[in-house]
Amino acid sequence: MDNERQGNGLVVLLAFFTGGLIGSLLGLLFAPMAGRETREKIRDASTDVKDRTMDSAHRAREATTERVTELVDKGKARVDDATESVRAAVEAGKSAFVEKKSELADMLSRDQDEEEAEADS
Repeated sequence: MDNERQGNGLVVLLAFFTGGLIGSLLGLLFAPMAGRETREKIRDASTDVKDRTMDSAHRAREATTERVTELVDKGKARVDDATESVRAAVEAGKSAFVEKKSELADMLSRDQDEEEAEADS
């Protein structure tokens, strides 16, 4: 939720800077001054907005990278937990199998002993 808000905040911030650039350019174009002076102001304003936009993009990239790393780590932890649960279930199944196998072997042995005893009598 916080990352969604942060993403929305970055969109608003970029829209703000873009609007600022457009407003600055329009203000400069309609201001009464010499062509050279106007071009310099436009260039300066463009450079300033470009720098701010690049900085915002850099921060957004860092935040995204951090979030992706966090999600990957959480995913790995969940996979490890699931793997451990499966291992435990397999071990429990093996133990139950060995126990039942032993019980069946004992039952068969008793049945054979009883049959032999009946045959001897």
